[in-house]
Amino acid sequence: MLIVAIAALVTATPTFSQVQNLSDDSWKFEATPYFWAAGVEGWSRIGANTPTAYFDADFSDVFRNLDFGAMGSFEARKGRWGILFDGIYIKFSQKSDPLLGGALGTEDLSAKQTILQLAGAYRVFDGSSLAVDVLAGVRYTYVDGDISLSASSLLPNGLSRGDHASWTDGFGGVRAVFALTDNWSFTGYLDGGAGGTKHSWQLLTSANYAFSKTFVAKVGYRILSMDYEKPDFLYNMKTKGFFAGVGIRF
Repeated sequence: MLIVAIAALVTATPTFSQVQNLSDDSWKFEATPYFWAAGVEGWSRIGANTPTAYFDADFSDVFRNLDFGAMGSFEARKGRWGILFDGIYIKFSQKSDPLLGGALGTEDLSAKQTILQLAGAYRVFDGSSLAVDVLAGVRYTYVDGDISLSASSLLPNGLSRGDHASWTDGFGGVRAVFALTDNWSFTGYLDGGAGGTKHSWQLLTSANYAFSKTFVAKVGYRILSMDYEKPDFLYNMKTKGFFAGVGIRF
């Protein structure tokens, strides 16, 4: 269950780093690979007959169990309209020390998580240094967890158990970009939704530095909270931490 809990590294919100000139009605694109150094806090349960457990793991706990992760976002914009896509895939595994002095063998945990987010954006304000977008979209989450105990004196045949869950939330949000100079800008983002979850929300702030017209560095802090509750699966988690990425414009 620890693996399912720490598999909560979730989607970033793609952002253009500078206020756009709406008089130029051509298509503009930005792809951003990123990394989120996040910890998790909350409650999780796999199965209807297993106990609910509380987790509070910082990023070092998460990183020690990370096998593979891929994260990236993409944004396309034409005039006032924009399309935002974000995807993430992560895989974790963990093997315990011998349990009860070896009488229960060892425990192997593994988990995979996929999150896909798609949103449309419309620019409602476009000033000389400030731009504000409203957004509406969907966020899809899939979590798969497996636990197994090796053969031992108490469990000659071992034990294996797995479960998975998926849900989709609709959400609405707002994003503001403030250009301080030609190179520096700041972004604020907030969304909230429901559907598959009882509720979910995300908050992001970032500082952005444009090295050129093509490359922009982004550093910020993000919190995402999801409360998914079903009889056989509980995922009430808040994920938070610093993130960094590099946007590539074309």
